Amino acid sequence: RGILVNYDIFGMHANVIQLCDILGEMGLYVVLPDLVHGKPLTEAEVGNRDTFNSFCKNAGSWETNEPSYQKVLDYFKQNNVESVGAIGFCWGGKMVITALSKLKGLKGGAIVHPALIEAGDMAKVNAPLMVLPSKDEPDFTAEFDSMKDKAFFSQCLMERFDDMFHGFCGARGDWSNSEQAKRANDAIKLLVEFFNKVL
Repeated sequence: RGILVNYDIFGMHANVIQLCDILGEMGLYVVLPDLVHGKPLTEAEVGNRDTFNSFCKNAGSWETNEPSYQKVLDYFKQNNVESVGAIGFCWGGKMVITALSKLKGLKGGAIVHPALIEAGDMAKVNAPLMVLPSKDEPDFTAEFDSMKDKAFFSQCLMERFDDMFHGFCGARGDWSNSEQAKRANDAIKLLVEFFNKVL
């Protein structure tokens, strides 16, 4: 069972690497591609609307990242990993939900404090989806319910982390803080349980 992890906009942060290690210890074959090729955004750049919009249209676009997703899926196939899922954080959530609607070969996906989700995105997915929003994300109830007619809806899950902020599971999390670490671990447990069911 394989997992493609799409980090957040801050790239190869220690928290994401640690999360991948935990998933690996749980028996999942984890691949963390460097989708921004060593050029993540900084907090200051994320706060600059022009810089952020440029990222979304270029390095952060689906058109730019689709070939990398396909390469990872091909890699799994070459290594006899038949059941593959994907996890996306923040901007990575947009990439994962898009992959679930456009690529063949993904058995499920999870989006954690996702960003850039638009009306209609969830309705297009072709595999089970888990959604873990923080207090800073909008109410996704209507979006989530748009999947109700899909045969796999019973495997879908949404659980809000309304005591946590955007990024707590990614680069913005301070895992030396016991409460943040506990809630990140709670999210990781949900991820493992979800993928144990769908992969």
